[in-house]
Amino acid sequence: MDNLFLCEFLGTPPRQSKFIDFADRVFRKVIPWLRIGSYWRGEMASVESRMNLFHLANQVLLMKTEGDFVEIGCHAGESTVILKKIIQEMDPKRKLYAFDSFQGVPASGKADEGVYKKGDMTAPIEKFNNNFDRLSLDKPVIVPGWFEDTLDRSLPEKIAFALIDADLYKSTLVALKNMYPRLSPGAVCLLGVYWDPETKVKMTTNLHYKSPGVKKACDEFLMGKPEKINILISGNYTSAYFRKV
Repeated sequence: MDNLFLCEFLGTPPRQSKFIDFADRVFRKVIPWLRIGSYWRGEMASVESRMNLFHLANQVLLMKTEGDFVEIGCHAGESTVILKKIIQEMDPKRKLYAFDSFQGVPASGKADEGVYKKGDMTAPIEKFNNNFDRLSLDKPVIVPGWFEDTLDRSLPEKIAFALIDADLYKSTLVALKNMYPRLSPGAVCLLGVYWDPETKVKMTTNLHYKSPGVKKACDEFLMGKPEKINILISGNYTSAYFRKV
């Protein structure tokens, strides 16, 4: 399938402006993590992050990995519509589950170093629904509420693809604990935002996306497990994924 819809779905124009390209080159010499093109579009999900999502989601379908798709921390649905579009075209029998508090993040703890305050990243469920209505896509299974109250009882038995975009240490840890045992062999878990200050790409990361709690949660949970974290550049921030052994 083609991937032109990654730009078309949410009104994101291709990078065709010479001015934006020039500004990108100039600003990167001063602020290495800055991507003017991504700010110009003004959306949560960059084109780079959507490309990562597109290719990893396609992989598990082409490999016929068993299970449904889940997104834990769906916000306004900018990534959810991409997952739904891919499933709809490639394997419509699979279900997509979307989890979010729709009240923003909960209060952060010490591990999060004050990156977010309670209520940050709020997107009302009406905005999520509007994205699907506007694009004439069938809605996923929507599960509103805090992760510790919803995941254990609402996740599907088998998962082929999981996107965790939980931002905070505790939320990410709760998501991993509930999701990991249900991942099928070969399944992919994508971490929407993952910042590792020890990597060479640390300067690509916008200050607003430096969430130390996400890495801490992954380090603790995956200790002693065979899965390995792989980091992805996603525009103004970095993401990561692992594949279930």
